[in-house]
Amino acid sequence: MVLMWQPTYTAADGEFAFYDLADGVYTLISAADGYMATSTMTAVITNGSISNINMSMTVDSRTYNGTVSGIIRNTAGQVVAGCFVGLYEVTVTSGVRQEKLVAVTKTNTAGKYLFGGVTGGEYLVKAKLEQ
Repeated sequence: MVLMWQPTYTAADGEFAFYDLADGVYTLISAADGYMATSTMTAVITNGSISNINMSMTVDSRTYNGTVSGIIRNTAGQVVAGCFVGLYEVTVTSGVRQEKLVAVTKTNTAGKYLFGGVTGGEYLVKAKLEQ
């Protein structure tokens, strides 16, 4: 058994190719930042044949999560500790802009807040000091 690692890269449309392969059985594994392979694929090459392989990958939602963070300051420029901060997802449906509250937190003693695990999209941060 001979193990060989030979990477290749896809074109913009996902097409890939290996050239001048010796006859044999090959296992293909796909990898890409932000994606997970759904399975490995096997290609059998005999007498210089061409093997068409369709591989699929799924979006790895864990890799597209980000953070939204900042510092809340009052009008005098001082940090505000213990301030409620809301993260709103902004969507537009039929020309109507909507804001949906998706997470809340409070600022720390340095006025900092952080929302983790934020998926791609448009967001708005609103802060309110309890009175």
